[in-house]
Amino acid sequence: MLNALKQHTVTSLQQTIVWLRGWPAGLKLNNGLDGFLAELFLWLVHFWTLVFQPFTSCMRAVVVVAGYSGFVGGCSMQLAVISDTLALTTLHTYWFYMVATRIFHWQLVTLYSLFNLFRGRKHNVLRNRIDSCDYDLDQLLIGTILFTLLTYLFPTVLVYYLTFVGRRLAVIMAQGLLEIMLGLLNHNPALYVALRVRDPQMFPGGVCYDTNSKYERRFIEAAWHMPGSPVRLSRDPIPLSARNRMNVTVLHMRSLPIPVSALFFQYYQIWVQFSATYLSQGILRSLVVGDVVRPVQRLQHTMIPGAER
Repeated sequence: MLNALKQHTVTSLQQTIVWLRGWPAGLKLNNGLDGFLAELFLWLVHFWTLVFQPFTSCMRAVVVVAGYSGFVGGCSMQLAVISDTLALTTLHTYWFYMVATRIFHWQLVTLYSLFNLFRGRKHNVLRNRIDSCDYDLDQLLIGTILFTLLTYLFPTVLVYYLTFVGRRLAVIMAQGLLEIMLGLLNHNPALYVALRVRDPQMFPGGVCYDTNSKYERRFIEAAWHMPGSPVRLSRDPIPLSARNRMNVTVLHMRSLPIPVSALFFQYYQIWVQFSATYLSQGILRSLVVGDVVRPVQRLQHTMIPGAER
């Protein structure tokens, strides 16, 4: 198990970085920047190996604890232990992702500022807008040199950024799947479904009004000459006097049970929260501009429908 863990968290990462030092997939990168970034990340991998080495002897105990935790907290406890173990063993991937994201974001912002310089514009920090500006010849010359250098270095940074973003997204999606499974287990409405099948009236979902055919031909006798006199329901189907009697509609109210699909509302909330976080335009924008993608949140909800309103 330790060899498999080392293979997927350290060895494969080292092989990927060594592959990037050459011409990956035929891409001709900048040799100086490529060598610097490769040495930086290889040193971080070596540092992580030295830091994590004392904890490798405890991995067998972690596996045993994760196995026996099912007897105490059930399957949800095992999923929680696996999720935390995955986050701990891939902590160095998060470091690499943060370093690559900061470099990529810094270079992207710098290129945008230099591009505005060619257009004769600058960013107004006080009013948060783009204003016109007259630059000197020296400023335009220096801006042109910097823009050219950063443009030729950008593909190298982009390759490293995409590499570590892919690994980070794989870890986040794995943690997201574990959180979804954990949420489904914690909000399993098996008891409510069984009670709903046994007695549907235990979970009322509304009321329904309909006319009762039993009383549809009855009439009400009203004493029009005496205000406040009691109203009597007549059993005579034929009125004796239209002036003293009038038709009445009898409504029957009955309870409607809650639909079975409404008992699974927690699953719908879990999917809405997960899709709104990781299957939206916001996550795509964060990847394009180099913003940090945060890990998945705890997908826990109330057990009562409509309690969060």
